[in-house]
Amino acid sequence: KTPPPPPPADPSSVVAAIRSCSSHESSVRRPAEEQLQQWENAYSGRTLHATGYLTSLISIVERSDSVDENTNCRLLAAILLKNGIPKAFGVPLSEEEASSTNEERSLRQERAHVRNRLPALLFQEENATCALHLQLALSNIALFDFPKEWPTLLEDLVSTAGATSGQSLVVRVRAIKTLRLCIQSIRHRKIIVPKGPAKRGANNNNNNPMLNMRNLGNLIGKAVHERKEVHARACSIFEALAEGIVNHAQTAIAGDGSGGGSCVVGSSEAHSAWQAECLLAVGYTKCMTELIPMIEIENTLADPRTPAVRRLMESLARICEATRSYPAVSVPPALANIPSVVQEYTMKMDKTHRAALVCCISSIRTLPQLFAPQVSRILPAVVDPILTSDTSVLQSMPVKRLIYMTGLVRAVLTCTMYDETRRDSLMAGKANAVLSMLMGGAGGRSGGDADGDGRSAKDDPGVVEARTTVTALLAEGTVERLVEALVGKFLRLHSEELQEWEDDPEGRYETDLAEKMPLTEADGISPRHCGGALLMTLMSRETDRVARSLLELTQRVYQQLPPEDVNGMLSREACYRALELCRAAMVGGGQRRLNFSEWFQGELHPILMRTDLGENSPVAMRAMQARAVQVVQAYCASLKPDEFGVAFQSIARLMATPDLVTAFCSARCISQLALLHVKGTEESVQLVSVREHSVLALGNAFALANRSESEECLRVVLMCVSALVEVNGLYLEPVLQAIAEQLPSLWERARDSVPIHSCLLSVLNHLIMKMGYSTVENSHVQTVLFPLLDYCTDISVVNRAETLLEDGLRLWLVTLVSSRLTTMGPSLRNMLPRLEAILRSGLEPHLSLKVLQFNAILLGPQVVEPLASVLRDMLLNLTNCIHSEQAGGGDTAMDDDDRSKGTDRGVTTTRDAVAALSFADGLMQMFPDLGLSICSPAISKVMAVL
Repeated sequence: KTPPPPPPADPSSVVAAIRSCSSHESSVRRPAEEQLQQWENAYSGRTLHATGYLTSLISIVERSDSVDENTNCRLLAAILLKNGIPKAFGVPLSEEEASSTNEERSLRQERAHVRNRLPALLFQEENATCALHLQLALSNIALFDFPKEWPTLLEDLVSTAGATSGQSLVVRVRAIKTLRLCIQSIRHRKIIVPKGPAKRGANNNNNNPMLNMRNLGNLIGKAVHERKEVHARACSIFEALAEGIVNHAQTAIAGDGSGGGSCVVGSSEAHSAWQAECLLAVGYTKCMTELIPMIEIENTLADPRTPAVRRLMESLARICEATRSYPAVSVPPALANIPSVVQEYTMKMDKTHRAALVCCISSIRTLPQLFAPQVSRILPAVVDPILTSDTSVLQSMPVKRLIYMTGLVRAVLTCTMYDETRRDSLMAGKANAVLSMLMGGAGGRSGGDADGDGRSAKDDPGVVEARTTVTALLAEGTVERLVEALVGKFLRLHSEELQEWEDDPEGRYETDLAEKMPLTEADGISPRHCGGALLMTLMSRETDRVARSLLELTQRVYQQLPPEDVNGMLSREACYRALELCRAAMVGGGQRRLNFSEWFQGELHPILMRTDLGENSPVAMRAMQARAVQVVQAYCASLKPDEFGVAFQSIARLMATPDLVTAFCSARCISQLALLHVKGTEESVQLVSVREHSVLALGNAFALANRSESEECLRVVLMCVSALVEVNGLYLEPVLQAIAEQLPSLWERARDSVPIHSCLLSVLNHLIMKMGYSTVENSHVQTVLFPLLDYCTDISVVNRAETLLEDGLRLWLVTLVSSRLTTMGPSLRNMLPRLEAILRSGLEPHLSLKVLQFNAILLGPQVVEPLASVLRDMLLNLTNCIHSEQAGGGDTAMDDDDRSKGTDRGVTTTRDAVAALSFADGLMQMFPDLGLSICSPAISKVMAVL
């Protein structure tokens, strides 16, 4: 049924709705939000309605009132404009004007109006936040309309950014930032395959040629052609960007803020002009970083763009060299009269340096042959500070600078073209045989194949020089110095971290935990993070040498420095951290470069056995013990059976240590050790050791939970409890009462924390699943169990269904399986209204139907009878995917609504259909007459299809 069209979105109506959205009264706010959503969706529904919504938003943003209420209204209008553009501009329209409907003509005119007005609004806007959303709105338009509908978009922005007269510096900076967003948007564009006929409302799309696998070649050819066309059009601004980088970077480095002689040197105007030049230098460089991956040069010898690209690479290398000093050694004389100029100049040059480094990394990844001549200049400029700078200097650098420095070294080391040992692989080329075949032999070639410039890449003087530079970096003695620098300057704990260990141990633990996340540039959060990433790259490139270097360094530190020396302990801790990071190379891949058994018995075990370390013990000593725990966790699979028991007992004791960081590390380690050897019904020696010391571990874990204050630390401890309960099961029955007594206080501390509730669900799930009636009927368990179930299944609370409902239903199901009617009947009946609400909502039917089925087994048919009509419709809906897919011709029948909601018909609905049929089977066996009346409509339809 076609929904009614939305009311006209005139400016006064849109303003009224926007203002109502700010109301604290939900009765006022919700209808206004729904109205705005209806206007936005009118562009992308089955029936197009051009309501003029975007035009009204543009007119609201154009208002220049300075009243706070109007400012907020304009800001929200800019946000709504940004959010509405993808739906309004993403709608495919008829190619020919004559065949367009009136609605399509109106929408085409509205799009043109938005394109015409938005740039002027952006550059006139005084509110920075509003301007940001207008920038994002413009980048959204670029995603859909460049280059077909707006071919001059990028040139217009470059022209505005480069206008030295007639434009304010604020406008120029805003233009270059907008340009970067637009290039980003264009670069990440995806090919859109229409699903069905062009006419709206048609349901039959079986004849769509783009969905036929026999036309895969055409589809790929269309995608490649469109990509090349867009990239070629975008690269028309390359020369302007390259020129802007050179000019603005030179001006920024020289401290020239005279504005071509229009400002007096040293004046406030000159200072502002210099600051703008720094922003422009960074902005132009970031734009080029986004543009470089779109410069597709298949043959460097024949492509006319090659000389210009080489000049750009040389300019980037010069900028990196000119801005490499940190802090700035000297300030240009033109800036000498500015207060605090050294600090400001250092900051500005650091941002320029970082932008240039990122651009170089992008060049190495996408145009390695053209960047190759600069490797001999830029690699030493990045590596030398790592090797020669003091630890204090490196620690004072911004983390992003260290991330990009180490990231550039990693990019060079992982580039095949710069690897002397893989030089012959360049002749093999990168052609994709499948793509070449599908596209008639022309689609898979890129700049390394034999027919292109593969031979020239192998013998290119710049590439040869780059390989020589990389080989020198990995030469005997240099790589060892680099490993030692990374361990001593990046991985070692510094004074601020040691102080944090004392002042905020839970914060220190959480930081250390975050540093274990995947080591990528985007995730870099500390010098240790990026230093570890570079160390692992070195390890993958020169595994034997780096492994030997790490082991020799660890042995040297252990032998040369006294055991109780603070510096010695911190150096050992850093070496242990490095060995922990490189575990896979040390003991994996079928090679044992490290004898972990000797290391454990000789060094790690004595450290773990120390129980005399208190809050007054040196922090370095406590850090060493925490690191030993984490090393055992990393290498736990290498522990021999007798060593495993000793390690488990020692670490279980350390959960009671006064040092909280060590205690939390121990809890996390125990979680992993406990579950490591759970394999079917096998009773391994390690499993016996776990059960032997689990009571000690559980007691210390609950005590540690009472000492925890942060949510993350409490979560770690509860996961440890859950693992111990899971692995022990009935073996914990003698201490069930003691465990149950700890649960109420933990429930009280959970408040609205999703992770803590999730952990409590896990603990109770394992307790009940393993020990059955005795757990469910325990008074302390019931104090937590039913309030927790009620909390997790309350779907009236926002986001509850997405976060905790599924786990709550699983616990509910386990509770039903382990309950006796005589003792648990009233409590189970009290939960039935909640189950009815979940069933009516249709949420998690694969679990909610099972919960209903087991309730019916325990409580009888009176549980099902009031829900007969609900269940009848529900089963029809859940099995609908079977006959609807058959009728629609298979997977291609997914309509627009399914696509917009992200429904995966091949996974979720099939699972739900199976759950519905399983429920119907059980219901008809338990209560034949009632079951048949409920299930027959759905089953009849399924049988008819089959």
